[in-house]
Amino acid sequence: MTNTTQPNFGSILQQVAGSAFEAAGYELQANPTHQARGLFRFRKASSEGLGMYVEFQMLLYGDAPSRFRVTLLRNKGADARDPQDSNRVEVSLSRLIWEQFGVRQLDTPDYWWTFANSHEMAHAIAHAGRLLFGFGVPWLEGSLAPTKPSEKPNPTEPDAQY
Repeated sequence: MTNTTQPNFGSILQQVAGSAFEAAGYELQANPTHQARGLFRFRKASSEGLGMYVEFQMLLYGDAPSRFRVTLLRNKGADARDPQDSNRVEVSLSRLIWEQFGVRQLDTPDYWWTFANSHEMAHAIAHAGRLLFGFGVPWLEGSLAPTKPSEKPNPTEPDAQY
């Protein structure tokens, strides 16, 4: 089994989804420290001064399948997780589509995309990308509202905890 490295993940992420991010106005943040830890973050600034972020966190495992998850963040601070913004929003893509939209394409609201090689990685990124640009990015930018009432707090509310 051939596994991947973080630079390979970033390269394949850019090949598979980079043009979609670019077309939507998101830019990959050049942060070698984050990327060395498997964190790849795209950012877009809104006209209202909000920072909107899409993070891919990849976990590399030696002899087992590796995995990644996608997290959506929005705030007015200088960083994706700036504690100064009490209205900061952070939710995983899988939790958002599971709980807010009622979409059950994934096994669980705490879903991680898994892959054992570069080919599987590219397919997993493409699958996540379809959900991301179908639900996550429009929701993050405020152009798509949840369609399913949730028993959990709405992640657009300031006190939402995920």
